[in-house]
Amino acid sequence: MNFLKHSKIFFVIALIAVGASIFSLFSFGLNLGIDFEGGSVVNVEYDNMPSIDEIRGSLSGIDELSGLQVQALGENEVSLKIKEKNVSNETLSLMIENLPEGFDESNISIETISPVIGKELKDKTLIVVVVALLAMLSYIALAFKSVSRPITSFQYGLSSTLMLFHDVIIPLGVISFLGYYYGIQLSIPIITAFLAIIGYSINNNIVIFDRIRENLKKDNSSYSEIVNKSLNETFVRCFNTSFTVLIVLVPLYYFFSTEESLKYFSLIMGVGVIIGFFSSLFLASPLLVSWNNFKNRKK
Repeated sequence: MNFLKHSKIFFVIALIAVGASIFSLFSFGLNLGIDFEGGSVVNVEYDNMPSIDEIRGSLSGIDELSGLQVQALGENEVSLKIKEKNVSNETLSLMIENLPEGFDESNISIETISPVIGKELKDKTLIVVVVALLAMLSYIALAFKSVSRPITSFQYGLSSTLMLFHDVIIPLGVISFLGYYYGIQLSIPIITAFLAIIGYSINNNIVIFDRIRENLKKDNSSYSEIVNKSLNETFVRCFNTSFTVLIVLVPLYYFFSTEESLKYFSLIMGVGVIIGFFSSLFLASPLLVSWNNFKNRKK
């Protein structure tokens, strides 16, 4: 398979996807959940609990319940999370009136929660992300220091960093779009999915780059031929890894569709795995070849 033949088309597709994601983020923003903004949790205990979809449907028409999240707690208790920090008596009465029958009003508990991730923690998270990216760039530059022809080790690190941005910004655009049109909230489980996406993205790139490094030491072919050979040698490995993850995520999405945290974790994780597989094979290494070709033309 010639991975480099249509690399320009793949670059254009990636740029369009990244541009659309950035547009979505700036136009719609992120629908932050109560993990980030705070809110209230109302726990209701049932004798014979109805389905989560039935409970969610019965409360969907109440405007006061902004950002409603319904989560089962065991077999007979349900947790209702809303962004309103102080639930008024009127709102509580509306909830009780619309909830499916079968619960005891005396067993309803209300808890006000502060944001799990406040402004200070958000700022620290941003700093940690920047430091981690710089650390990854430095590590790859050092790990590939022995490879000096024809691409510098710094360019390997820079390519990985750009692909990491690509692999994260597109799922972020997806969650922004879904949050605006379908009310999906950015929560801690979704943040966990992004962290897993980063891990898979880095892992695939390192495997391919390491194979390029091995082939450079024992093959005197042109750089583009060595890169294409390395991509063919690692294709099955990268495909099997990504496909195995998707095999797990699909049942999680469909069979736990009532659990919003698991459902959207699986969705975003699946999008990230597919995007990461695409970038590792069709963007990261072809980008190195493009840089080398540009350098040769400049000479």
